[in-house]
Amino acid sequence: MGTATVARLAAVLAIACGRAPVHSEPTPSAVDSKPLLATGGSGWSMPVDSSGAEDPAGEPVTAPKSEARVPWPPTKLALTVLATLDDPAGEADRATIRDADSGVIASYRNGDAVREGVVVLSIEEGIVELSNAGEVEYIAISPIPFEVDPEDVFYPDLIDDLGTEMSDGVQMPKGVAYVLKAPGNAWGTPRTVGVLREAIRTYARSQKGPKVRVGDISRPGGGPFPPHLSHRQGRDVDIGYILAGARKNDRYFHAATAVNLDRARTWSLVEALLATEEVAYIFMDYELQKLLYVHAEVQGVSSDRLSRLFQYPNGRRASRGKIRHWKGHRGHFHVRFRR
Repeated sequence: MGTATVARLAAVLAIACGRAPVHSEPTPSAVDSKPLLATGGSGWSMPVDSSGAEDPAGEPVTAPKSEARVPWPPTKLALTVLATLDDPAGEADRATIRDADSGVIASYRNGDAVREGVVVLSIEEGIVELSNAGEVEYIAISPIPFEVDPEDVFYPDLIDDLGTEMSDGVQMPKGVAYVLKAPGNAWGTPRTVGVLREAIRTYARSQKGPKVRVGDISRPGGGPFPPHLSHRQGRDVDIGYILAGARKNDRYFHAATAVNLDRARTWSLVEALLATEEVAYIFMDYELQKLLYVHAEVQGVSSDRLSRLFQYPNGRRASRGKIRHWKGHRGHFHVRFRR
């Protein structure tokens, strides 16, 4: 297991120790975790639940004042440090950060962009130094209780070293059956581009209708692509749902709903992608998963296959299925290819 994998796995364990909810279909009352600060030398610093704990003298454990842990100036961004890994060599430093605005919990390295214009400068034990529009700010693990929102997502089995570059990238060419939302951001690995084009051709041979809308893949050369957390190595592709109605031929993405989602054509496209056997994950909104699941079930897809493919109906936090919920994917779904 590589260093990056260990770091990401430790991030998952840190969240688990903090009792972030990981059960199916959480409710607001189920996400009342109250973690306090614990540190472990140069290893992971993480929140732990110390409610009801006592010291050897029988007195309740009191958390240190948070002011002592936060350097000046603290950031005003809605970011929370859940865990850090301070590597003495400086090569495997990691910080697991929750972005309350996007609902994403992810691990970052030095130089990674957390948001557009916000970059991790350094990671120490429990403290992260940020560059926010050129200004230095800090965030730190806090002993003050915090709540994890039911919509927050961090899947413990999505351990994947996304890398920082793409040396062999090729640009997705124009096609008859698809349109490119932004050609300058449609660079991928040769394998991803080839497999994607073949899947779209397979879909187009079976369906007469709107062209497939292909969004961002990666920038030339790969690397950080704010505001995306991934799209670094040319293996992540945003694809629009096939819609019915007035906006079905629009070049840009529009939110899919129970009214305008063309279930038959969207499912046909998803099936064509899955048939390549090169898809690692597909991220789409949980409610839209339900619509496609029911459609596929009516079409005779076996319950065993549906169970292997879909996270639905096991809850939007369930770590199962190739098709997973991720907040912000009502206007498009995100396909991660294996290579």
